[in-house]
Amino acid sequence: MPVCRQTELFLLSVLLGSCLGVLWDVFRAIRAIFPVMGKSVPTAVCDALYLVLCGIAIYFFSLIAGDGMVRGYYWAGAFIGALIYILTAGTVVIGIIRAVFGTIYKVIGGIFRKIFSPVIGWAQKNWHKKKLQICDKRQKIPHRAKNNKKDLKKPA
Repeated sequence: MPVCRQTELFLLSVLLGSCLGVLWDVFRAIRAIFPVMGKSVPTAVCDALYLVLCGIAIYFFSLIAGDGMVRGYYWAGAFIGALIYILTAGTVVIGIIRAVFGTIYKVIGGIFRKIFSPVIGWAQKNWHKKKLQICDKRQKIPHRAKNNKKDLKKPA
């Protein structure tokens, strides 16, 4: 294979790596949108899925562009492309995504607080009253138990 073709394939693999960097940003955006994704198990699943997709992408790149020959510089080029994207445009993109969804969360949270704060306040007040009633009943139980023991004794 001529050197110019190898150079072309390397540059194409850098471009592929940039596309994989965009895919990584999609996964980062999903984590920013859904805070539950910050937990370790969903994060590990997303990372494993990303690695599988990267492997499949480079495999098909090798089949289609590289005529079925897997070369190490495909992997190196893809890594370099993803790294360049993530360190440059990726930080800007994820910052924008977090700002947009942070604003959306604040707006939706404010709406829900206005709607549900009276309901929550009422529920907390009534829960406290019910809790006091339950405590009062618990304090009367030992007294009732003593009376029941007296009732159980056989008359002499």
